[in-house]
Amino acid sequence: MNIADLARVRDEDLAGDPAGQAAEPGARALMESIMLVKREPARRRLPLRRGLWPAVAAAGLAAALVVWTPFWGPATEYANAAVSLRTGPEQIEVEINDPAADVARFTEAFQAIGLDVEVREAPVAPQDVGKLIGPALTSGRFPPGTGVTISQREEGCRSAWCGTISMPVGVTGKLLIGIGRPAAPGELYATPVQVDVDPGAGVIKGYRPAGERVARVSADLERAGMKVGYVVMWDNPDGTGGGYHVEPEHVEDDWTVQHVQRIASDAVMVFVKAPADVPKDSLPMIQPLEPNWWKD
Repeated sequence: MNIADLARVRDEDLAGDPAGQAAEPGARALMESIMLVKREPARRRLPLRRGLWPAVAAAGLAAALVVWTPFWGPATEYANAAVSLRTGPEQIEVEINDPAADVARFTEAFQAIGLDVEVREAPVAPQDVGKLIGPALTSGRFPPGTGVTISQREEGCRSAWCGTISMPVGVTGKLLIGIGRPAAPGELYATPVQVDVDPGAGVIKGYRPAGERVARVSADLERAGMKVGYVVMWDNPDGTGGGYHVEPEHVEDDWTVQHVQRIASDAVMVFVKAPADVPKDSLPMIQPLEPNWWKD
């Protein structure tokens, strides 16, 4: 119906008609036209939230739950089949539901809560599969005097990994986070395992090398099929310490072992305390072996 086709009626044409039936032909035509229009039930139109539809689609396909902050900001909570995230003023609570999930699902979750994060698989020892590795800032910067730390929570954790990421307000740039996967034979671990603390290191059952002489520890580890490398450590007057990697020929048999780290399924790194008569940083330094999972 076109409004222009309706008859025009003035107020005075309807005045004094108690039955509401105008005698004027134009008025009757108007009423009949209105009564003939098909009346449809009123439909409530809900506001469409910008950016919500992709999230809802993802929820249907991958059991994702998104809770949005006001004014269409990033989510404060996000969960999918891979990971659950909840943000606070300074920390992000993380629960890894499926460490074997595609890394794109982890990246999707971190980006949903407003972080520019790339998630990659990282080779680790069997006991570290599914744990978070890092994070490292690959571009941008942290506010002065701040950084990012990860704290794992064991008690009450029903997922593969539970913990918090302490994130400073004002961080800019891109973060890289690893999700532990089983390392291939001989592949360097993203995070070494300390042999004399974690029995899961599995070089020699119940082995405690701390305090032993280099000659004995090296022989034991080589008999267990391990390749052996060395880091020489010096103590500072303030009680701290530091050191670097050196060739085996610069390490004496009677020096004392501080601890041993397993760096691959077939390799260990022996940390040795430098004697008092060996000047600090006096030994030739070599380039350490490094895992390359985080490199482009």
